[in-house]
Amino acid sequence: MRWPVGRVLLTALSCQPRLRLLRLQEPAEGPAVHAPPPPPQRSWPVPLFSRKEDDAERGWKSDLDVLDNRPGAGRVLLINTGGTMGMTLQNGSLTPLKGYLAQCIRNMPEMHEPSMPEIDIVEYDPLIDSSNIGPDDWVGLATQVRDCYFDYDGFVIIHGTDTMAYTASALSFMLEGLGKAVVLTGSMIPLAEIYNDARRNLLISVVFAAQLELCEVAIFFNDRLLRGNRASKVDSNGLDAFDTPNFPPLATVGARISSDRAIWRRPPTSRLRVHLKLDTSIVVLHLVPGFDDSAIESMVRYSSKLRGLVLSLYGTGNGPSRKAGFLRTIENAIERGVLVVAASQCTKGTVSLDDYEVGRRLLDIGVISAGDMTIEAISTKMAYLFGRGLTGDEIRLAMNEDLRGERSRLAPPSAVESGSLGNFLGKLGRGSRGDRGD
Repeated sequence: MRWPVGRVLLTALSCQPRLRLLRLQEPAEGPAVHAPPPPPQRSWPVPLFSRKEDDAERGWKSDLDVLDNRPGAGRVLLINTGGTMGMTLQNGSLTPLKGYLAQCIRNMPEMHEPSMPEIDIVEYDPLIDSSNIGPDDWVGLATQVRDCYFDYDGFVIIHGTDTMAYTASALSFMLEGLGKAVVLTGSMIPLAEIYNDARRNLLISVVFAAQLELCEVAIFFNDRLLRGNRASKVDSNGLDAFDTPNFPPLATVGARISSDRAIWRRPPTSRLRVHLKLDTSIVVLHLVPGFDDSAIESMVRYSSKLRGLVLSLYGTGNGPSRKAGFLRTIENAIERGVLVVAASQCTKGTVSLDDYEVGRRLLDIGVISAGDMTIEAISTKMAYLFGRGLTGDEIRLAMNEDLRGERSRLAPPSAVESGSLGNFLGKLGRGSRGDRGD
């Protein structure tokens, strides 16, 4: 079991830094409902890295009083979960090394420039390969953002690339009313290599995290800042590993930084609410021609915990309408209360179930369209809504609504939908508990 450890500066800059230890508790056996951990035991360990203290020790030529109060510079918390960026070559393979990333940052002259934000670093112990990151880790990350929210102007999360888009999507839903930037980044080549993409990804992510106008979860990779819940990993080897096929970049970095601020999320009108309950009783099925529909039937019939089923279909959401057993299985699942969502196997475009007869059959039996949402956004949005306790028509309306910029709405809601949607949004608001969330 992983024990992420956070060492976080909490006091004002003029005071001696105090530190606390945040530790995610080992989840109990039971259903896949990811609830907030109990209050952590706190201690005061030695800080992993604080830019302000390091500048003073090294005698860097900068006025610390001016540096701390410079306009727009701010303060950023960097959370290192692991991933390629901080790995080193050991015994012929890349291996995460505790404290290595902090040491690299400490030795970067750019990080000590007056124009850069003040940086504090926390590091998971042990560091985690992103293929092992899941809902419990999302809860831990959301908790750290919540607990440090008023001490920093923004957050950078160092993350492996394989599941980065899932983490970004999940955090976007968990952090309701986010008024600061949470930027996820990583690299395809570690900092330890002479030629790497890690250095720029790290530096530019810190710059964006300190932007007070950026109020959302984003991914910075290669030369683009992307909306987190619109992103997918599209290349397993290239440096331009992430894309948002159905949404333009929030910003592009070249000789200058070009930001499309018109599409940035607007500042929230309410305080931060952090929702820590996720129900991941969800299955994603990627259909192929000639699949055995009896296998799907067995899964639906004998899985007592199944709450959500995502069908990755062809084109605009077309499925095999001649497979009577498949349609009957889906219909039975919906009658049992399982939420069934149709997604597209195409990277770009949207699901439109009423375009063709085969899609209309699915629509008629109660399958709902994912629109232009990614698989990452669909699955984490379902987990979030199930965790909020939504069922039936409430969750169907919520899946069709754009909650965090994760989907485009193709048409305005009808009068009936508008009334139901208003009730649903009201319920979500009443279900939150101040700035601490669920």
